[in-house]
Amino acid sequence: MSIPKVTVLMSIFNGLEYLPEAMHSILSQSFDDFEFLIINDGSTDPVGQIFQEFHDSRIIVLNQDNIGLTRSLNRGLLLARGKYVARMDSDDLSLPGRLEAQVRELECDSRLDLVAGFFDIVDEHGHTIERKELIRDPIYRLWRLQFHNNYGHGSVMFRKKAVLEAGRYNSDLAYAQDFDLWSRISKRDNTKIIPQVLYHYRMVHHGTQTSVSHYDTQLANAIMISNRSLMSCNRLLTDFDCEEVRALYWKFQREHVSVKGLSLVAWTLEGFCRRFSIEGKSKSELFKRVALDAIEELDNDHSLSQRERIAMVGEFSTWHEECSGS
Repeated sequence: MSIPKVTVLMSIFNGLEYLPEAMHSILSQSFDDFEFLIINDGSTDPVGQIFQEFHDSRIIVLNQDNIGLTRSLNRGLLLARGKYVARMDSDDLSLPGRLEAQVRELECDSRLDLVAGFFDIVDEHGHTIERKELIRDPIYRLWRLQFHNNYGHGSVMFRKKAVLEAGRYNSDLAYAQDFDLWSRISKRDNTKIIPQVLYHYRMVHHGTQTSVSHYDTQLANAIMISNRSLMSCNRLLTDFDCEEVRALYWKFQREHVSVKGLSLVAWTLEGFCRRFSIEGKSKSELFKRVALDAIEELDNDHSLSQRERIAMVGEFSTWHEECSGS
């Protein structure tokens, strides 16, 4: 049996309703050199009946007792034969050219370990709710990854070797395990966004979807991962300081960034550049981009007093001096 170039890895626990459409979207890809490894993680729904309806030798089904998504994906990574692994969720859709586009990028650039694309969030009926056009600049995207997840989990293709060397998914995390993994494997030049919609992420509202029913735990894990990343850039930060820094981009803890927060952002950005060896023009451009983010935040914050605005303008002046000296 020939070794496929790609393993499409999907773990399923029940989710019978959208499974046939998800499977069909993979099996009808324009790129066909793949195995479709499906881990049935102790489903109580009769998902086996769906698998039997597809007569395709690329499908490999592994039935097991329920161990959760993270451990199932780690098991799948050890069984995957492909050089590249494409994630797929059982209630989502991959557009026909997805695998072909991602393989092309990975084959053309040996530095790349992770390739994703734009994706649409759709409802139960497949109607588009929102289009996610992800950040294309790799350095700015890496900076934003210190704050929040930049990728749709099911839409990513990665180099299996890189993920195995990083230790696979963290089995202690039941949720936000993808954010943790991307944070650990990402470098300044090893990720890429394809600027076209390759995936449909289905958002359901009946409360059984992981991202809906376990939102609080997922959020707590995301905070922990972001804190770890920010502290790796600025070791003087406390958990409270991380809240101040994160307010520039993520409003779930603090509605507005403070004068202190902006100062901490500047020092954290400097540490980020050291951590990822970002120098010269690239560093200057990143500083200016983040300064613009802060200025936009200031313009949108109508609760600030005149004194606070003056103090923040002073921070911006310092930032621009840093840029000029970079």
